[in-house]
Amino acid sequence: MYSIKPMKLSYLFVLILSSFSAIAQDSLLFTYRDFYEQLLANHPVIKQSELIPESARQDLMMARGGFDPKLEGTFNRKVYQSKEYFNRSDFFLKVPVWVGGADLKLGYDRNVGETLSDDIRTGPEGITYLGLTVPIGQGFLIDSRRATLRQAQVFQEIADAERVGMINKIILSSAKDYWNWYFAYQQYQLATEFYTLAQIRYEALSQRVNLGEAAVIDTVEALVTLQDREVALSQATLDVRNARLLLSNHLWSREQVPLELPENAIPQPAMGLVLGPERLNDLLRLARESHPDILKLNFKQQQLQIDERLGREMLKPVVNLETAALYKGITLNGQETQTGFSSFNNNYKLIIDVYFPLFLRKERGKLQQIRIKQLQNTLEQQQLQREISNEINAAFNDVKTLENQIRIQTASIQNQELLLKAEVQKFELGESSLFLVNARESKLNELKIKVESLRSKYEKALSTLLFAAGLGSWNNE
Repeated sequence: MYSIKPMKLSYLFVLILSSFSAIAQDSLLFTYRDFYEQLLANHPVIKQSELIPESARQDLMMARGGFDPKLEGTFNRKVYQSKEYFNRSDFFLKVPVWVGGADLKLGYDRNVGETLSDDIRTGPEGITYLGLTVPIGQGFLIDSRRATLRQAQVFQEIADAERVGMINKIILSSAKDYWNWYFAYQQYQLATEFYTLAQIRYEALSQRVNLGEAAVIDTVEALVTLQDREVALSQATLDVRNARLLLSNHLWSREQVPLELPENAIPQPAMGLVLGPERLNDLLRLARESHPDILKLNFKQQQLQIDERLGREMLKPVVNLETAALYKGITLNGQETQTGFSSFNNNYKLIIDVYFPLFLRKERGKLQQIRIKQLQNTLEQQQLQREISNEINAAFNDVKTLENQIRIQTASIQNQELLLKAEVQKFELGESSLFLVNARESKLNELKIKVESLRSKYEKALSTLLFAAGLGSWNNE
């Protein structure tokens, strides 16, 4: 009579691997690099982050508007009961100058009328003037216009640091979702593999029972194992689908149309990067030089230095000197008069404004407030640098610990495979039971899931380490 002997473990794995090779041929490898590049190119929040420096550029443009030339003019006329009391007009072009906070002024002044006094009457031809206003006291070295412009220039750097920080947060969140998908997929693969193994063993035992070569109770044991692994496979299928959906949250087209991760997409293998001990010092150095949070505080300190300089300037007395050379203008019929710039000493206007508060309490109080803010910012810098340094060290310790755990777990899997192989051989010789084989097999499955979980945690720990150092990828080093 033909008998079916218990199937050997090696033969079972050949059947399983052949089925998975057919699946792999239809799979689409979606690497983390592909995901990362698509994320940077199309993610809406990253697109939104590009608006931060754009807003800062507009602030800079507004600050530069304080140095735009201005064309101004006034016209004032009064006529009552056919009597022209006055007819006054003043039109001028004002051009701010960066050096010394001065303003150039070119204008035309015409004041006529019966009620005007001689000090403002110009005659019908009017007066053309070219003048200069200079703050020779407060505002000569720096004024609010120049301070605003310099702060807007520094704010450009702050905006870039904020953009980098926002992008890094998106990258960290997305990387965790990618490696969660990786673990869910690996768990699904292992659940499928061990379910297939239990199914083949159950079918083989059923055939042996039909032939009278095995006890019925053995098929019950095999069926219980099959059902248990079927439940595990169902849960793993759900987990990988949900992980795929979460990862799809980060996938967008160039037209900002949401994309779905294809069902045949598979993640890349984990443990693609192993860090050497020298990487820690490199990451600490890069964090000190380019971490966006540190950079923001550094640039904020520069802005406070500008405020302090302006505050010191406000302690000086206000002394504004305005002078203008006068030129008798053109008559209404367009004919030029004979009087011109014959001598500046005979044709000029000079105005000196002086202002100085005696106690300077407002100015001194504001300056002290600025210095307090500088001290607060310095203390915050020191605390932040220490926190970032400790975060990097802690994240690096996590990476190296997980690396060691993976190495131990991988060796444990190899030993468990030897135990399973030995148990199967004993079972084939009738010296063991199906229960022990299933127990060894379940333990092997548990260890394999554990190592994939550790690999997923390792990759997420690498992403956390990058974020702690203020980087988005290892290419930034």
